[in-house]
Parts: sequence; structure tokens; C-alpha cells
Amino acid sequence: MRPLALSDLSNASFACPESHFMCVTTHYCFPVYVRCNGVHDCPGREDEADCPSYTCPGFYRCRGSAVCLHTRHLCDDIPQCPEFDDEIFCNLGCPTNCTCHGLSYLCTQPFSAHLHLAVRYLDVRDSGMQLTALSSNTMLVFLSLARCGVMRLDDVNLPNLRSLDLSDNQIASVSVANVKRFPNLQVLFLAGNPIVFLFTDNDSLSSEVTTLRHLDLSRVPMAIFEFSAVAPFRQLEKLNLSHSGAQQLLEGRGGEQKTFSLRVLDVRGCPANSFSRTLFQGMQGLQVVYADNYKLCCPAMMPPGLSASKCWAPTDEVSSCDALLRSDVYRVALSVFAALALTGNLVSFIVRGFVETKGKKSGFLAFVIHLCVADFLMGAYLVVIGTADRLYLGNYLWEEVGWRNSQTCAVAGFLCILSSEVSAMNICLITLDRFLVLRFPFSQAHFHLHSAHSACVVTWLVGCCVAAVPLLPVTSHWRFYSQTGICVPLPITRTDFAGRDYAFAVMIVFNFLLFVFIAVGQLFIYVSVNMNKISVAAHTANVSRDARIARRLAVVVVSDFTCWFPIGLLGVLARSGAVIPGEVNVAMAILVLPLNSAINPFLYTLNMVLERRQRAAEERLLQQLLLHRRNTNPEGQKETNE
Repeated sequence: MRPLALSDLSNASFACPESHFMCVTTHYCFPVYVRCNGVHDCPGREDEADCPSYTCPGFYRCRGSAVCLHTRHLCDDIPQCPEFDDEIFCNLGCPTNCTCHGLSYLCTQPFSAHLHLAVRYLDVRDSGMQLTALSSNTMLVFLSLARCGVMRLDDVNLPNLRSLDLSDNQIASVSVANVKRFPNLQVLFLAGNPIVFLFTDNDSLSSEVTTLRHLDLSRVPMAIFEFSAVAPFRQLEKLNLSHSGAQQLLEGRGGEQKTFSLRVLDVRGCPANSFSRTLFQGMQGLQVVYADNYKLCCPAMMPPGLSASKCWAPTDEVSSCDALLRSDVYRVALSVFAALALTGNLVSFIVRGFVETKGKKSGFLAFVIHLCVADFLMGAYLVVIGTADRLYLGNYLWEEVGWRNSQTCAVAGFLCILSSEVSAMNICLITLDRFLVLRFPFSQAHFHLHSAHSACVVTWLVGCCVAAVPLLPVTSHWRFYSQTGICVPLPITRTDFAGRDYAFAVMIVFNFLLFVFIAVGQLFIYVSVNMNKISVAAHTANVSRDARIARRLAVVVVSDFTCWFPIGLLGVLARSGAVIPGEVNVAMAILVLPLNSAINPFLYTLNMVLERRQRAAEERLLQQLLLHRRNTNPEGQKETNE
């Protein structure tokens, strides 16, 4: 730059223009912005003298330096300040497709950001704008590039950025080095990105980042999350892992998570069931936890500084931190039902199969025997659950995952579904058999012993298929029998789980159809009983006997329907979005589902006892009538004898 000599001035006075200053020894004039710029421009070097006390009233002073500018040198498209801040307040017009409020821009389309260097707040979500287009916008404090198709974090330095939103892009890799390019960044949103490599360059102390306070990794698909990955962020206070799909939460390498000051952790929506016993013990500053797994809020898991009232997780409907069955009421009920189902059905099977001599060839006997076997399996299922509860009592928190994923639990769930479905189908067959006997007493279209056994074999095959579907390779990802500690996922809750549609189809829809058939059959049986009251006298005894069986059998059918109806109703309500309390769900599973299997054999035994008593009463009444007749007419009896 050539200095302006006095001979160049239009007048001969010893004065420089307002935008210049004079070198004392040579009388040269230089622009004010070269004064105290660290370069000696005057031959006598007086332009760099007394810079610490140098002031320039009425001029623009550059940020972070002693350089001053006259207003005619501002916004002249020639940066004069060391940090170029003499050009950042120029061209403040609002770009096309943007809404502007001062230095805050909300844009729906990309724009020439390098022409708007003064912008501080920029929201361009859904616009398709890329991070590289903002490399010159060093004054940015807030930036949102959500849903812009960003695929990687380019080498862009934004020293003043405090908040960066990169949610729902296509970023596959994020390193600590990327974050360090924003030295003042405090909030980082990476939600919804398909991140594969997350902070993998955090092995050295040089990777430490002290400014980041809030990190959002929600909806980032990951099977395993190691807390050591965020160890470089020593001042991290809030970490959001909600709905990330993390199945395992691990401490990571070297216990590095002990050094960062995490305050709030959100893992809601994560199916995490695997974590170490000391996962939170190093997080001494942890104050609030949001989770879906009740185990994360068990006293054995929480660090000393975390209050139980600040750990937000729903209680498990069945289990507690210490036991598979979290209530003694459930434990006692399960034991009682198991004892009744096993002993009652075993005794009924022995009596019906080996002691009772009448009706050995009837189809009804075959149906009852198969029903006893099906209900006995429900008792076996209850024994398995009760044994597991006793085995893991006091230590269930650490044994739950192993138990729910075990073959024993899968077998128990299989037996429960098999028992309930075969029992329901057998009651349908019993209803059909009684209807045929009563409606068509003289017809041969009845179930006999062999045909009844054949029909029951079909029900067992259907039941085995229904219970085995969740175990097939194509459905193994459901983990159907691993959903709960009792190994059977009842579809009576709004909580979605893999295989829920199948559970609803079998336990609600299929059973509803079966019981509609039973209800209609019982109605026809009732009509047939009334019709048979006026039937031919010669067949009165047989019809009366079958009518008694039908009426007593109705008690069994009604009890089954009464037990299954609440489950069906709750399933429909839950399907429609109604809120079903957790206590109701567990009551259905522990108190209602096995009730039929426990009381059915006693109803069968009661039927048989009542029938025998009635026959005995009829015989006694007949003998009394004959004796009375003999006593009142002895002569007639004598003549008859002669």
C-alpha cells in the first residue's frame, strides 16, 4: 500500500484525512487501520508505539485487538480487522425463503450463507442445506440441520457454536475430533442417525472435551452401548439414549465413566436387559434416571447419591427386584392352584379311567379323560413357575434374563398355551356330544369311545401346533415365551411386544369363537332337555340321565366361560387403547388363567357324586313306595301270591 504524502493533498496544510493518521518523522499519512496492527509501516515505527494505551474514539475498534477503522472502511468488501469482523454486519437483508428476526434466520431452502456472516441463530431443518455451506459463518451460536440429508461431519470449524442439531440425517460416523471442531459446543443432537462408529477415537487424554453438557443419541440404532464411549465429555450432564434399541448397557473400558459428571440419564424405550451390577456405581453425580426396565431402579443398582424417588421406571407386573412373584398373595394363590390342578385332575383321571365301571364305552368318558390330562398340564406349568420363584428368591434381579431366556421357561409357556387351548377345544367337543345325545337320542350319529379319542387327538395336534408356532425359526425373533417372568405374554396390556398379534389371535379371537360355539351349544342343549320332558315314556330313564349330565355339565362350561370372558374383554379393551392397570394384568395371569384347571376336576367329581346320590335316593324312594303298597294292601298281595 502506497502511503499518502502531503504533496498529494489538495491543500498544503500539515493534516491527514480523517480516515488516516500522520507519521511524525516523514509526514506520510497511513489509514488508521494500520495503527497498532503489529506491522511497522512508518519509517520511524511510531505507528506501533504506545499501543496498550491507544484509543480511537469515534472509530470502530476490531474485536480482540487494538486496530481501529474509520466508518468508510467498514463493509467495503475488504476485511481489515484481524478477525474480519468489519465485514460481518454487512448485507443484513433476509434471504429468499427465510423468515428473519434480527440475526435469527428460519429458512426452508438453502441460501448463500457466506453473504450473511452476521447470522447467530440459524434453523434450516428439512431444507437440504449442508454443513460445508456454513464454513464461513463463524458467528453462529445455534444451528439446526435436522433432516437435511447430512451424511458426515465435514472439517468445519465453528468456534462460537453452542447448540448443534443434526437429528434424522444419514451420519454413520461421529468422532471426538469432529466435536472438538466446535470448541464451545454445549448441546449436540444426533437422534435418529444410523451411527455405526461412535466416538471410537477416545482412547487418549488429548481427546477430552470439557464443554459438552447435553448429548442426544435417541433413536440411534445400537445393540450395545458402552458408557466409556462418552468418557471424553467430562462435563456431560444429560445423556439421552431413549428408543435407541440398546439391548446391553456396559461400563466399557477401564471404568472411564467414573470421571464424568452425568446428572440425567434417559434409557426409556430401550430393551436393555443385560447390564453389570456396577453399571451406575461410578456415576456418583447421577440424580435422575428414566427407564422402562424396573431393574435399573432396584436399590442394588442405584449409586449412593440417587434417590429412589428420582428413578422413574414402571414396576413389573409380575416380578420384583428380589422375586419372580413380587407378592405373597400371588405366591400362595399359585401354590393352591397348582396343588388343586395336579391332585384333582390326577384323582379324576384315576376314577374315570380305572374305578368307574359304567359308561366305559361312551364318548363322554373319553372327553373327560383328555380334559383331565390337559388341566393336569396347567398344574405342571404352575409347579415350574413356583419352583423358579423359590429358586431365585432374593436374587432374581441378576437371574431374570437367564430364566426368561431358558429352555425351561419356553417349555413352561408351551405347556400353558397347550393346556388352555386343548381344554377349551375339549369342552367344545363335550358340548357337541351332549347336544347330539339329547337332540337325537335314537340316532347313531353319536361319539363313541374310539371316535371320541380320535377327535381328542385332533385337538391335541391343533394345540401343539398353536403352542409351537412361537418356537419356529421364522418366529424365534419374537422371543414369545421370554416376554415375562411367568413365560406367557397375555395380550391384555397396551404395551406392544413381538408376537402380540399372534397372542391376541389365539387367546382372544380363537377362544372367543370357541366359547361362542359352547354358548350356542348349551342353548340348544337346554332346549333339547325341555323337549325331552315330553318324550316317549319308554325312554324316560335314559333321557333323564342324559338331561342330568347336561345340566351339571353346564356348570362346568359356565365356569370356564366366566374365567375366560374377563381375559377376552380386557384383551379387546387393551387393543382399542384403554388403559389396563398392571395389577389387573397379573391377576388375570395368576388368579384367573389357571382357575379352570384347578376347579374342573372337582366339578366332574361333584357331578358323579350327585348323580350317584340321586340314583340312590330314587332307589330308596321306590323301595319305600313298594313297602308302603304292601303294608296298605296285604290281602291283595296274598291273593297275588296264591
